[in-house]
Formats: sequence, structure tokens, C-alpha cells
Amino acid sequence: MIRHASLASFVYPILLLCQLLFVANVEAASATSYSIVLASAPGKNLKWVPKSSQLFKGRTIYVEQTIIKGSPWERLCLGFFDNRKQAASISKEIQKIYPGAWIQKTSAKNITSTLKPSKPARASVAKASPVISTNSSTLSKKQLDSLMQRARQDIKTKKYSSAIRYLTAVIAADNDKYSREALELLGQARQRNGQNAHAVVVYEKYLTLYPDGDASDRVRQRLTGLQTASKGPRDEIRMTTEDRNEITSYGTLSQRYRNNIAKADDVGNITNLSQFYTFIDLTTQQRTAKFDHHYQFTADHIYDFIDSNDASEFRFIETYYELSHRKTGTSGRFGRQQIRIGGLLKRFDGVSAGYQFTPEMRLNFLGGFPVDIDNKSSINKHKTFYGFTFETGTFLKYWDMNLFYFDQEVDGLTDRNSVGTEVRYFDKRTSVFGMIDYDIFYKEVNVLQLNANTLLDFGTTVYLNSFMRKAPLLATSNALIGQQESTIEELKEVLNIEQIYQLARDRTANSQTVTFGGSQPLSKRFQASADITFSQVDATVTSGGVLATESTGTNYFFSTQLVGNNLLVKRDTGVLGIRYYSTAPSDTISLIANTRFPITRNWRINPRLQYDMRDFTDGRSQNRLRALLRTDYRYLNKARFDFEIGYDATETDEANTGQSLANNNLFFMLGYRWDF
Repeated sequence: MIRHASLASFVYPILLLCQLLFVANVEAASATSYSIVLASAPGKNLKWVPKSSQLFKGRTIYVEQTIIKGSPWERLCLGFFDNRKQAASISKEIQKIYPGAWIQKTSAKNITSTLKPSKPARASVAKASPVISTNSSTLSKKQLDSLMQRARQDIKTKKYSSAIRYLTAVIAADNDKYSREALELLGQARQRNGQNAHAVVVYEKYLTLYPDGDASDRVRQRLTGLQTASKGPRDEIRMTTEDRNEITSYGTLSQRYRNNIAKADDVGNITNLSQFYTFIDLTTQQRTAKFDHHYQFTADHIYDFIDSNDASEFRFIETYYELSHRKTGTSGRFGRQQIRIGGLLKRFDGVSAGYQFTPEMRLNFLGGFPVDIDNKSSINKHKTFYGFTFETGTFLKYWDMNLFYFDQEVDGLTDRNSVGTEVRYFDKRTSVFGMIDYDIFYKEVNVLQLNANTLLDFGTTVYLNSFMRKAPLLATSNALIGQQESTIEELKEVLNIEQIYQLARDRTANSQTVTFGGSQPLSKRFQASADITFSQVDATVTSGGVLATESTGTNYFFSTQLVGNNLLVKRDTGVLGIRYYSTAPSDTISLIANTRFPITRNWRINPRLQYDMRDFTDGRSQNRLRALLRTDYRYLNKARFDFEIGYDATETDEANTGQSLANNNLFFMLGYRWDF
């Protein structure tokens, strides 16, 4: 009894002291009102490892629990502050350690525990503790995958606040797989949520970390648009009586000049290319309390200095107005536009409208005039179409699907009448895309496509791409191929309808392409990849005065390459490759050396050498050496200047005469791109 009494007298004061310390922290939270959320993540009893910083000295780091969309979340917080201004005084410095940290009013009832910052590892420590981590939390790969999937879906359904929470948690985890994408999406979500100042900070950080790549160009364009909008007069922004009316305009202007001078032994020097290309893309977005207005103008123009009389080189790519209701997601669009889901119609003049049944399901209606290659600036009145697409959104966690139906006419006859589906599967290791387009009028499969990519152990990636389609796509307008008549209306004057439909079938061939490939990291700096492709286009028959085309037979394409990074200087890339092509006319072996390295942070050069050895089936042989130098310079993340110069030296040995003919080409390109 004495022994038990002594133990109790020792333990009880300690427990009482711990309880008093915890209560003191909670009381401090209740009294001081504000704290900074460092990071958050879904789950309970997470193993948080706070980072070490002098900013935390004299403060309390604690964990609180909350419920978001019915699921438990935990937040790692820093307290406690007397007012918001006091917390804001160090929030910017804390965001350098914990990107996305934000200020909140403290709720004492949610606090579950207090923590201590992690101490920096000492050089004398031989073995690191398995708990030590540079991440804000030990989120598993499954949790990160789930967060990214939720964030993408919430952005798609315009639930930007929840997307911001998910993306902030991913960025704080500092995971190489998702850091780049998550940072871009965070800026996009901030911008669409009306938090333009936050979006500018995120975009600037993105461009600092990732200055190169297609995504960097997108981010640079969005940042330019926000910066341009912020400089405009306030009275030009507030144009209506609604509580909220923001107008943002941004765009791209690019121009380049191309020249090619050919030299042949029996002809001399000839300039066969001298063109000036202009591309402009303008976007204006007006955001009101209830609606989003989108104005788009995209066009290009080619001026040919050799044949300046050609006036058909101006093209409207996209020119439309779109109105969407922010709360429901219902939208409508009018003008020249592109279809990005369902079927194979790429561009049309007309209207499209979408109705959001649920956050996941959406029905779209489309109708108008398809844009053919030769209809660059006018409306094609010979063809009309209407169609529907239905988006299911994500289901069964990893799947999503689109269904589509299109009915197209040409001069009063059925041109195409297709129905089909697109199916996608995506998880952290495997992605699959499949599509089928079936013409219910001709009772033929127009397109059957399957793409699969999977990540195996040790970083090995393998993929399969298979594509079976009609070439060209089966349509009644194919009957015009090889005919003197330029429209189906003219063709109906000399042929009956059944003959026209038969001609369309006769002019359409079957095409198959299959590619197998994969890549394997060899070390931190090197990666090897290889792929092989089989392709074939079947024969067509003679009919309607048009001769048959022969089958190409099975063509083989094999390529392999070794890619290295950081070889000579930081952020450089070197590629050595071999390609082998076996086609009906010839067999070709190509040796390729390609490098890219930075001179400065904004200036890069890209030398490339390629040597081709070709043997023709008629006995001829040909060797070609191509030397190419590209360089680009970026200025203030708004402008890029490009220059390219190359030289081709080709020598062909004639089997019958024994003669050797030489052809040389000197070509160059000079251009710029300005994002404003």
C-alpha cells in the first residue's frame, strides 16, 4: 500500500501538470483568436512532422480536426495571435516554408494536440530516423493521388474553394510527381475564384521553379493577362451595376519568316520558300456575379513572297462568344469553335450549348457548318450538321466516359451519321483511352482506337497505341475525289444518288497503325527508350474514271534513343538516337544527335545532327546530312525570340547511269512570340 501510494503521489502531479499546460494552450487559443494554418490533409491521427524555423519561436504548433464534405481532415496550425494583423505580419515569410499557408480564427474545441518543430539533422548522425521528413506531412501516394483527383474534378465543376484546399495540401507535401501540376492548378483555381492577387503570386513562383515547357507558356500567358488587367483604370472595369464585374484581356502575337534556298547540280540556286507567318490569339473574359463571358479571336495569315497573288492564306481558327452561368455550369457558345470531346469533327461554325445535370454529368448540343481545310475564312454552306455529346464525369473512382452522336449532310444527302463513345481509365500507374466511331448510315466503323500506358516497377514505362480508321473518314463527300465537279450538287447532275454513295465507298481505304514502346531509367541522369510501329493502308478500286490505288503493304518503323540530363551544364539535355524505316519505296537508317543546353537562364541553344542512309527498291541509294541550330531567348517572361538555321546536303547515286546527283538546301527561320 505504501508503494502504491508513493507511485500515485508521483504520477498524479505529472498528469495534472500536463493537463494544465494543455488547458493553458487552449485558453490562449480562445483568448487570442487567430492562428496560421500551415498545412492540411484528409484523415485522422496523421503523423505530422513540423519543419524547423525561427518564426515558430515562442509560438505553439498544434493539430486540429475538422470535417470537410463529410470526411475528417487535420490541420497543422501555428498559434496564437492577438489579431489578424499580427498573424499577417509573418504570414508571407511562413509561406516560403509552407506554400499556401493561410490565416484563420482559432476554434479551441477543434484542437487535439500540440507538437514541437523538427530539429535539423546533424552531420554526426550516422543513421537518419525514419520519421524525419522535409514534407509537411507523411501523406501516402494513395492520399496524394486522391487529393489530385478531387482537385481536378472540383476545378472542372467550378468548386474552386475546395480545390484550393486539396492543391495546397499536395504542394505542402512537396511530391515530385505532382508539384508542378498542382502549382499550376492552384494558380488557375485562385484566378477563377476571383483571388487574382493570390494567383499572381502562385504563377510567379511557378515560372521561377519551372521556366520552360508548354505548361510554362500557359502560365506565362495567364500571368500576363492578370498583370495587364491590374494596370487598367478602375472605372473601365466597373461597367455595370452588378456587385462584381471584372474584365481580363490577354493574348499572344507571334510572327516568323521562313526561307529555303535549294541548289541542284543541273539547275543551280532556286528560292522555293519565302513566307511570312503571323498568328494572333486574343482572349477577353468578363466575370460578373452570376455569369462568365468569354470572347475569343484566334487567326493566322501566311504571306508568300514568291506568289503574292494568293489571297486565300488568311484563316479564322477560332472566333466565338461564350456565356456560362457560374453556379450551374450551363453554358452556350456562338461562332467558329473547336470540338474537344467526342467524335472527330475538329472545327465548325455554329452554336453549342451545355447543360449541367449534376456536378458529374453534362449534356452538350452542337450544330452548324463543318469547317473544311479549304474553308479558311468563309462558311461552308454545302455541309450542315448537328450532334449531341454526353459527359458522365468520373465514376467507379478511375473511369470517365463520353457518348456522342452526329448527323451531317452535304447538299441534301447524308454525308456522315455516326455514333460512338470515348472511355478513359486513369490511376496512379495506368492510363487507358479507347474510342469507337461507327457510321450507322454506311454501317462501317470509321475509327477504332486504343491507347494504353502503364508504369511498372523500377520506373519502367510501357505503352501501346493502336489506330484503325478509314482513310479518309468515310463520308459521301469523298465521292468528289478525282472528279471534275467541285460539289455534290454538281455531281448529282451526272450521277444518281446510289452511284454517288458507291463512289464514296470506293474512294475510302482502310488504314491500320500499331505502336509498341517503352522507356527505362538507367540512372538519375540517363534514360533509354524504344518503340516499333507497324502501319498499312489498303488498296482502293478503279471506278468513276478514277484509277485504283495500291496497298502500301506493311511498313515498319523502329526507333531507339538514349537521353541524358545535366551532362555538361545544369539543365542541359542530350539525345542519341537510331531510327530504321522499312517501307515499300525504300529502307532508311537514320543516326541522330540532338542537344539542348542553356547559355543563361533565359537563353538556350539546340544543335542537332542527322545522317540518313536510304536504299530504294529500284536500285538507287541516297545519303543525306542535315545540320541544324536552333536558339531562343526569353525576355521578362513575356517575349521569346527564335532563330533557326540549317543545311541539308543530299547525294543520290543512280543505279542505271552510275551518275551521282547532289542537292543542297540552306534554310533559316527568324521569329518572335509576345504574350501580353
